[in-house]
Amino acid sequence: MVSREKMEDYFYLGLFLIAMLFALISVFGLYSAINRLIANWFTYKYQPIFDALFSLAMLAISIYLIRERLIKR
Repeated sequence: MVSREKMEDYFYLGLFLIAMLFALISVFGLYSAINRLIANWFTYKYQPIFDALFSLAMLAISIYLIRERLIKR
């Protein structure tokens, strides 16, 4: 039989995974919304430039967060 502490750990791990799934879905929604916003605000010949800059910024932020939270542990 599983101890009470283990059950609590599994419960909180499950909650964490569900929260991370919702966060991941939200990030993809935000990313697509910002891309549509770029398409609305800028003319068609400048859209690839802003898309590339936005994608580069998202990549830099992601690498920073991965390095800070995962690698340093």
